[in-house]
Amino acid sequence: MYESFFRLAELPFSLSPDPRFLWLSETHQEGLAALTYGLTNRKGFVLLTGEVGSGKTTLLRGVLERLGEDLPETAMVMNTVGLGALDLLKLVSVEFRLLTAQEATATPRTAADYILLLNSFLLDKMRKGRSAALIVDEAQNLGLEALEQVRLLSNLETHSEKLLQIVLTGQPELRERLADPRLRQLRQRIAIEHHVQPLSRDEVGRYLRHRIEIAGGKFERLFFADAEDLFAEFSGGCPRLVNLLADRALLASYSRGLRPVPPRLLELKALELGRALPGAARPMLRPG
Repeated sequence: MYESFFRLAELPFSLSPDPRFLWLSETHQEGLAALTYGLTNRKGFVLLTGEVGSGKTTLLRGVLERLGEDLPETAMVMNTVGLGALDLLKLVSVEFRLLTAQEATATPRTAADYILLLNSFLLDKMRKGRSAALIVDEAQNLGLEALEQVRLLSNLETHSEKLLQIVLTGQPELRERLADPRLRQLRQRIAIEHHVQPLSRDEVGRYLRHRIEIAGGKFERLFFADAEDLFAEFSGGCPRLVNLLADRALLASYSRGLRPVPPRLLELKALELGRALPGAARPMLRPG
């Protein structure tokens, strides 16, 4: 809506996890390396955690895009709320295109049926020199039964190697859930793990500039010189909160015909969002 007004080719602060906009801070660079290593070297379980809005899903999609021809055959389970063990197996079968969604729901099958089907698929991939990976996003929503089923899937193996690489991503609560003694066998199988840290104040500024440049713009056309400090204070280094504030401020500035976004308007938008969003700070209004 405001793209042409600010001379942008596209919206720079969309909340969708577009890997084109991935900016690799130090913590995201380390996460990229961990995911890439785990997915390409059959290292068993990989655990990626981070606060809400820290960029986990964008990072994950960036890894998948960068792997290109080295990317394993991949199944992604994104909607994990309320999933039982059998539901999980159904989704995995559909994501690997072993069954259509209609077939998975129309014909009653046991857990053993799905596991046998998956094992046959994975052995065929291995014979063809291909690997396979299962990515479970927002895994903190899975109950003990479903997480135990994930562990059992890792038992699909030959004498020498795992047939299925498994990546679990989620919020910090996932680490707490995995600390449950009942899941100790799963916890012990995690070979690689990384926790995505918040951006530093300096990184927030570089993150802003990166997204604006990808969208075809220049920072100076959109924001005043020291706006990075307010973004860092408001967001606490959370990329999603940076995006929310930037998008709201640009829209408000466009509606008033103002370019770049005036400092006072950016502060007001930060205050409005700070009242509405948990985890966001409420910056102090400067005089004037």
